[in-house]
Amino acid sequence: MNPHKTWGTRIGATIFWLSFALVFGSTGWFFALKPVSTTLGNWWVARDYQATPGTVVERAGKDADGEFKWLAARYDVGGKTRETSRMTVLDDEAIDEPANDAVQTALRANLRPEKPVIVWVSPRDPEVAVVSRDLPMKPVVARLPMAVGFALFALAGVSGALGALFGIGYYQKQFDAMGLWGFAGVWCGFIFPLLMLVLLPASIETFAVVFVGLFVLIGVVLLWGAIAATLTGKGAGSFKLTSGTSSTLPDSAMATSYGFKGGKPVTGKPVTGKVKRGGMGGRGDGFDKS
Repeated sequence: MNPHKTWGTRIGATIFWLSFALVFGSTGWFFALKPVSTTLGNWWVARDYQATPGTVVERAGKDADGEFKWLAARYDVGGKTRETSRMTVLDDEAIDEPANDAVQTALRANLRPEKPVIVWVSPRDPEVAVVSRDLPMKPVVARLPMAVGFALFALAGVSGALGALFGIGYYQKQFDAMGLWGFAGVWCGFIFPLLMLVLLPASIETFAVVFVGLFVLIGVVLLWGAIAATLTGKGAGSFKLTSGTSSTLPDSAMATSYGFKGGKPVTGKPVTGKVKRGGMGGRGDGFDKS
């Protein structure tokens, strides 16, 4: 049974859930899930790259901020000299990314005097190479809470939109937990990205990680509570927006509580014995992919 009785409320609820899915889905994809999946994909593809001797060269460029320099690795394959400035399997090739900067620092030690370095070259395309094919764990781990959490919120938004529009059976439970989903979304939408920002720098402050981590644990509990309430129909508690329970109090109780019955003052003997009151509230990229 659909808790939304009119098409207007159905469409309104559908728009809410779709917006919920769009916000979490888009931000989670671009800032967490895409970098993680691309890095893991690049690392998987690079497993069979061939170790090739190379040398370190320095390159210079210029942008709006002025001149800048970076290091590259030069290598020979098939009688042709090539270069690569890709340091790691990360999707982000920026030289100021901590994992890339760490490899650059290692290369700089071999710049003068020139010492040989190992370059990992694709057996399918010799133009594709990387200086380090190891998986940088810290950037991946830092983004995992946001990637997984935001994906779950996006899935909840999609299921809520479908349930609100078509009145699918499971939707009553999710509707009862809507308040919990909203609160968990606000909490996790702030704290998961904050954890990522704390973990990404090369130098990590232990106090900041522990402090933010406590709030992340609360967010995980809230997210799990929203999921459990949607699956079981229990646990939404005070986060319920409405209740499907109607009052079953006898007329005598209503008379005692309000002094009226049927729009007229109550007359007769006063009610005696145990009387219930109330009753109106609710219940508790650059890699070859061949």
